Amino acid sequence: MHWLDRINPFLKLAIAALVTAASWLAPNAIVAMALAAAVLLFMLYCRLPAASGYFKIIGLVAVLVTASWALTFISRGMAYDAAIAEAIRLACRLIVTTGSFFIAIETTSAGVLLAACGKARLPGTFTLVLFLVVGMIPLMREEFQAIGDVQRARGLELDRGPILRRVLHTLARGVPLMVQTYRMAEAISLTLSLYGFDPGVKRTSWRDVGLIAVQNNFSLRS
Repeated sequence: MHWLDRINPFLKLAIAALVTAASWLAPNAIVAMALAAAVLLFMLYCRLPAASGYFKIIGLVAVLVTASWALTFISRGMAYDAAIAEAIRLACRLIVTTGSFFIAIETTSAGVLLAACGKARLPGTFTLVLFLVVGMIPLMREEFQAIGDVQRARGLELDRGPILRRVLHTLARGVPLMVQTYRMAEAISLTLSLYGFDPGVKRTSWRDVGLIAVQNNFSLRS
């Protein structure tokens, strides 16, 4: 068990939100780069198992974001140095946002989060949404890796070579990942519908204990 797993999940999410807010309020590119470097260094220090995959993806995304925004600002008449600085600041915002929440979510199991929500007596709908978000992200990461394995098995070695080839590799994975994510969301919603999920209705379950039956009443709002 990682040492971050023992920290309250709400505290980790709150810290991630504060760090993200600080990056969005950064006055210039230097401050934003310092925050992004701090998040990445902390991630290296934590030695999370899935950090290597994150570094590969965020590196390509940061390059794309910086290049696209720099070209956009220059086309609007902004000076070259100011356009590049602003594009770097936006890319660092993205790194800080995704990196901080990546650390918080990767070190929080769904069971711990569900127990924390139950102890805090959060509404059932909010608990379900938060539980699904945290649970879907690892599934999407596994699906992303599976798509890459399938592509390599078919001879598509797009994760090697120059930067343009790697960008194409990311896009080639992103489209099927989006389709698969929609399918998973539809399957979850269909399952909830089949089980009659309604946050406004109290549930009742029965448990047989010997010669008597003990009735357990519980509400999705508890």
